[in-house]
Amino acid sequence: MKKLILLKLVCAMVLLPNMINAQGIKALVGGTMIDGFGGPPLRNSVIIIENERIKEIGQVGFLSIPEGAEVISTEGMSVMPGLWDMHVHLMINGHSNYTHWDSTYIDLFESVIMPSSAHQLLRAGVTSARDLGAPLEASINVRDRINKGEIPGPTIYVSGPFIQQA
Repeated sequence: MKKLILLKLVCAMVLLPNMINAQGIKALVGGTMIDGFGGPPLRNSVIIIENERIKEIGQVGFLSIPEGAEVISTEGMSVMPGLWDMHVHLMINGHSNYTHWDSTYIDLFESVIMPSSAHQLLRAGVTSARDLGAPLEASINVRDRINKGEIPGPTIYVSGPFIQQA
């Protein structure tokens, strides 16, 4: 009986931290936090994130890190809210000749160009974007693949095709 209780205790000690971390608790520690509201930068910040939501914000030495949290060092870095880009076209990727682009690369929009553009936005700190003109089906498919975690990209809001005259 004592061996069984000891075994359960050891299992709990080994598994509990992983279970807590599996619940999605992370701590970003040491960076300079920019709050996005115009407040002064918070040096040596601690940001507790639980299930993709910010739960608490404080400073090293004043805010405790939950046991079992995944600690991510942000020392020497600036930590800030994600950016919004209110006017993107995922199908247009750094060119200026629309006639050539649309006739040459249309078959690659959904599979290559739009996912690549979404990834570039994310790497630039853009976490939400409005796509204001692209083929509707391709836009929805790329947005849905991002939402499912299949490809990297920001949260995308789509409008569908361009509404204009050539």
